[in-house]
Amino acid sequence: MENRSWKREKLRSTQPFFVLNSESFIQESYRKSGISHFYMITKKKGVPLRMIPNGSIDFIFSYEPDGMKAWVNGTPLSPVDDLFTDSTDLFGVRFMPGTHPTGLAIRQKDLIGLRFSLEDYYPKNFDFQGLSGKTDFLDRVRFFIKEYSKLKKDEPEPFGMESLFETVCDMIYKTDGQIRISDLAEKTGYSDRYIRKVFQEEMGFSPKIFCNILRLQRAIEFINYGFDEKTADWAASLGYYDQAQCIRDFRKYLGMTPRQYKKLISRDNYQERAVYAHDLGLKI
Repeated sequence: MENRSWKREKLRSTQPFFVLNSESFIQESYRKSGISHFYMITKKKGVPLRMIPNGSIDFIFSYEPDGMKAWVNGTPLSPVDDLFTDSTDLFGVRFMPGTHPTGLAIRQKDLIGLRFSLEDYYPKNFDFQGLSGKTDFLDRVRFFIKEYSKLKKDEPEPFGMESLFETVCDMIYKTDGQIRISDLAEKTGYSDRYIRKVFQEEMGFSPKIFCNILRLQRAIEFINYGFDEKTADWAASLGYYDQAQCIRDFRKYLGMTPRQYKKLISRDNYQERAVYAHDLGLKI
């Protein structure tokens, strides 16, 4: 197994079909204020986007002939195939897994597999109209950051439920989903049962499912960036009990086997299509 420092450089909460179903795709990591990265999609009308489980919330801005529409998308728990079929110009903000965006007046558990108008759940002083006038990727990114930074984030109370939830999410993310609930209990000083309760209350599903989703996300990125080992060789190092478990998770969360996914991204030149702004000399 090669050195896996690639994970820290490349890994986000990814939606590979946003790349594969687009005509052009540009992205840039941010890793501040709970934001994972920004992206912009140009695609043909009539082509749907597939969204897979990733444990994240997305803000997606659809630029339509009659004006911009702003949406908040929650993570699904199985693949969803019919997103933004008639849209051609999309700008997205993806938050880190488990992160609740500042100002959003709806809980993560109430967003699972759903999409709502962002303006219905967001502070009125956020300048949606200003963002609607931006056409360039970096202009959209910079404008969003400027508006987002104006919003007040309430810090969680020490030793409260929200603080525990954030701590648990961070532990799961940093271990790529390879941590037992008993280990979380030992490290936080709370019981397994209480951790499950807190996590269920915020996310709407168990920390074990969150672990499974993040492990699958790591496996996807592992394949995305060209590692040629057989599934059996790398599945164990990513926390799978065996190759069969890895294949089951791929089918459940991605809708295909690792072999089928690898063939797809190779055929459709995923790496060439997932363009980073900084590789074009563009800086946020």
